[in-house]
Amino acid sequence: MKKIILFSLALTLIFSCTKRFDDMNVNPNSPIDVPSQMLLANVIASSSYSLELRSGLIITDQWVQYTKSTTYMEEDTYNARNDRMDAIWSTLYNQSFEDCVLAIEKAKADGQANNQAVGLIMKGYIGYNLTMLFGDVPYSQACQTTQQIITPAYDAQLSIFNSIIAELNEAIALIGNTTEATAVEELASYDYIYYGRMDRWKMFANGLKLRIYLSMNAGGVDKTSEINAILASSDIFQSSADEAKMTYVTSENPVYQWINPSSSRRTDFRMSNTIVDYMMGSSADSTMPADLRLTVYANPVSSGADSAKYVGGRNGESGGIAEASTIGSFYNPSTPCYLMSYTELLFIIAEMDTTNATKYENAVTESFLQNGLTTTDATTALADPKFAFNSANGGKLVGEQKWVALFGQGNEAFNSWRRTGYPKLAPSANATTIQGFVPRRIAYNTDEHNLNSASLSVGVANLTPATDYISSKVWFDRLHSNNFGNK
Repeated sequence: MKKIILFSLALTLIFSCTKRFDDMNVNPNSPIDVPSQMLLANVIASSSYSLELRSGLIITDQWVQYTKSTTYMEEDTYNARNDRMDAIWSTLYNQSFEDCVLAIEKAKADGQANNQAVGLIMKGYIGYNLTMLFGDVPYSQACQTTQQIITPAYDAQLSIFNSIIAELNEAIALIGNTTEATAVEELASYDYIYYGRMDRWKMFANGLKLRIYLSMNAGGVDKTSEINAILASSDIFQSSADEAKMTYVTSENPVYQWINPSSSRRTDFRMSNTIVDYMMGSSADSTMPADLRLTVYANPVSSGADSAKYVGGRNGESGGIAEASTIGSFYNPSTPCYLMSYTELLFIIAEMDTTNATKYENAVTESFLQNGLTTTDATTALADPKFAFNSANGGKLVGEQKWVALFGQGNEAFNSWRRTGYPKLAPSANATTIQGFVPRRIAYNTDEHNLNSASLSVGVANLTPATDYISSKVWFDRLHSNNFGNK
């Protein structure tokens, strides 16, 4: 297993020695050129860290009610702190996205087709997450400082989706036509996802296209035929061996730093009663859930009246350190960061045919296997009346079970919940949003308000309502006028 390192580019570059007098004025700690593969390595590691920790654990995991806060209640009561939201923009947009743009330019200039393809795919992945979390964002003019664009325009979300699809298609074509002698020009040692397996990068690109097409469908632009064409191809995940994930080791897993028993932050989060109660199913034994994935996601309470039981706390209520279940073995030092799982692909297949019991059961079963459980465990759970397939409620069951399966992937669960309306989430206690709605987005970066306000105002105008609130809806979300009853 390779060790993941967040690169400090000033330390990773290797400089050749020279005796030229005019080179003596060059600062060796300020590199002027960085190979594309090093930039891409940094993009993969830094974007995973930001999405899994800064956005996922701290914010969206709580908003989709996987976990709850115990002490610092701002995000859990929908009064999200600006510095927490600003950090997501600063790392994803100002750092990872910019490195992607530079890596693509350098790979293209150096004739590294596969490096360019990986850069385009990661740019699409980061761009997708930015627009899904915030709404309209700079894309076509983003990070173009060499062209002296310092106040980039905000692109409409639909335009961003179309741009990402075009660039993913470009990446797929580059992978198919490359004449490079090696699988990836100098990248295999830096590719922390696939280690140079370009066929799997192509599969991931198609998976991202599926996510985007589903979001376009939700916004009223029918992409059903495009979705079905991808699902009918062989260039999609065929098994869990193909999924896009980055595996950490020891304390480098950013989430494990927060729930490690030896960490000072271990008391910050507990399980939410929303997911715990759902996964208990129809079980009459409060120590044995109908859905055994809960035994992976959570630990039973260790003492007190509920000792040995799986208990969640109410989102928005402080405390619960001793009374609610801690996060279980799901997070350990080697728990991977999933960019996209095979389980998610199977749920997309199920979503496209919500009257098909086999597709639903295949997706649920793969989630059990992903969590180290067995097919028999899945079959037993699927026999529970709460989870058993019913074609009349197929869409609801698929949406709810996808939410369960995406545990630990709060951002994509947040996207799926807004798009499908499942599960039906009641707002947290002490909710501070307008009308008590569950949040629908992350607020824009403070620096953008201060330094790029004219461009930002165009993005804000496309929100519903046109105010930079976390309760405003982004473009793909605008059709859901009843907010799924969440008030």
